[in-house]
Formats: sequence, structure tokens, C-alpha cells
Amino acid sequence: MKLTIEQYNLVSQYCSKSGKYFYDVEIELTDHMTNYIEDRMISSDDFKKLFEQIKTELNKNEIDNIIKEKVVAIENNIKQQLKVEMFQYLTLPKIAITFLLIVIVIWIHQNKNIEKAAGSFIHILNILNLTYNFGKGKSALTNIRDKKKILLSMKIVGDYHLILILPTIFYLLISLEIIFEMTLSNLFIYQLSLYMLPLVILMNLAWQKVYINTQLKIRRDYPKAFAC
Repeated sequence: MKLTIEQYNLVSQYCSKSGKYFYDVEIELTDHMTNYIEDRMISSDDFKKLFEQIKTELNKNEIDNIIKEKVVAIENNIKQQLKVEMFQYLTLPKIAITFLLIVIVIWIHQNKNIEKAAGSFIHILNILNLTYNFGKGKSALTNIRDKKKILLSMKIVGDYHLILILPTIFYLLISLEIIFEMTLSNLFIYQLSLYMLPLVILMNLAWQKVYINTQLKIRRDYPKAFAC
């Protein structure tokens, strides 16, 4: 038998005290308790007894164990989602074009002055980042600003985001060296980074799409965690 809205809210209020910081973990704990009650409830009058019963049965250690299980489940789910989204973007044509561009960059290095060619290639990545920040990326930024409850799933996505923007920061530093004509300390690293730039651009574009789509999916899954 399904709980009424009022009954569900009572369980939710109880779980909010045990949700341990993350709203999506709290929701999962609430679902665990409501499922327990619904599976045993024959009439609406049974709710109070079953609610007190599960609160008695679930001591602090058991609740902590359930929370740990829910945390692992949420982490695995969001990581799997990121992986699926990434592989959906990285199609064979995109990969083939990327490696063709790498071959072109190597050819330019062997036949032209790598320093003269570098400026145009390096700045491509910065243009893509500007497109992201002022284009579709606004959806993700709006999502972050509207968040009124802390979500474990958003924290995981945010951690990946910080890691995956490190190459962009690295290339930005190289770009600044070119603009201000600073001496490059290691020409080999500079040349290698130029060869890998098409691959970095591909991964950057892939992550931008994955990041935005995942942010919007989290909002759909937990609408009450965001401002209306």
C-alpha cells in the first residue's frame, strides 16, 4: 500500500536528520524506509506502528551502514553515467579526425617552424572554452547557482570537472607564454603538448557535453534540491 504525501513527509523529515549531509543520500534512505513500510502496510492505520517499528529496528549503526551502501550506489551510478555519456560522444569518426589532426600537426612540425604554428593551434582550445562558458555551459552554471541542497552526485561530477580542466589550464599557460614571448623551459614538452592538442580538444569537447548533460539529469532526478 502506498503512503500518503503526509506520511511520506514524516519519513522524509526523520531521514533528513540522518541523511548525513547529502540530499540525494537522504532521498535514498527515505525510499528505503518507505518501501519497508509500504511492503507491510495493509491499511493506513498501520503506518504509525510500522514507522515506529522501523525506527526501533534501525539503530544508528544500521542507518550508517545503509547510508554507506547508498553512497556507494550513487557513486557507482554517476560514474557509470559519465562513462556511458563519454563513450556515446567519442564516436569512430571523431576519433579518426582527431588522429588525422595529430598527423597534420606532426607534419607541420617536421616541415615548418613549430613556434610559428603553435599560436593558432593553442588558441583553438581557448576559443572552445569561451564557447563553452558563454554558450551551453550557462545551463550547467545556472544549475550550480540554483542548487539549494548539497548533492553527492554533483560533488562527484564537480571533482571530475576539476581534474579534467587541468589540461586546459596547462594549455592556457602555454598560450600566455606565446603571447608574451616568454622563454619555454622545455621544448620537448612544448612540442609533445602541441602534438596532443587535437586529442585534448576532443576530450575537452566530450567532457563539456557530458558535464552539461549530467548536470541537467541530476536536476531532473532531484528537482526539490534546486530553487524553483
